[in-house]
Amino acid sequence: MTSLAAALRAVRSGRDKSAFYRMLHLHQRAGLRGPDIVSPGAQAPFETALLALGEETGKMEEVLRLLADYFAAEDRMMQQVLKHATYPMFTALAATFIAPLPLLFFGRTGFYVVTVAGGLALWIMAGGGLVFGITRRFLNQPRFVLARLLRGLTIAVESGLGLDRAAVLAAQATGNDDVIRHVRAKAARERGTQPLSATFDGCPHVPFTAIAALRVAEASGNYTGTLVKLAELHDA
Repeated sequence: MTSLAAALRAVRSGRDKSAFYRMLHLHQRAGLRGPDIVSPGAQAPFETALLALGEETGKMEEVLRLLADYFAAEDRMMQQVLKHATYPMFTALAATFIAPLPLLFFGRTGFYVVTVAGGLALWIMAGGGLVFGITRRFLNQPRFVLARLLRGLTIAVESGLGLDRAAVLAAQATGNDDVIRHVRAKAARERGTQPLSATFDGCPHVPFTAIAALRVAEASGNYTGTLVKLAELHDA
């Protein structure tokens, strides 16, 4: 069982990661040695890949900045998701008081108190499963899937990853099985030699407007100014 407090910490891990990478970026920029890079919380696949790339290419300062910005945006999105999740969470809490009410009508006050106390304990100790379930459902909404994909593509491309790796890691960052299957259905050679707009053309949850934005980003080289702006419209 996952406690409510543990689940809330997990879904808001982006806040801690953003602060961590921003601190490392400042150390790197100042020429100081920062702490070892051990990311708070579970490390995402693209996070590991980008840190390795930063070490190999000497672009660690830029990678740290990109990671800090990415997780700050991820945390803002999770705040929006948690706002949507508030209603079902408090509905479940209210049910622990309302469902046993018939016991009071039968004069079983003591049993009512015990039942409510047990329900509250269960809500606190196992409520994390409810939080994860609700947030997963909301994150699978097309607008949130698209926002995560666009941000994942931006950070992957701007950090210098190849097209094949950028497509795979950005798809994994969405957490959406349909998007991941679409990307994996294409051969690695195909993903690595064609534009990202071609790789994601026809992908579930990726509308024509997003493909058009990708083409503009590819033509201009300005992924942040194009894709991130579109992402902000979808997860606001």
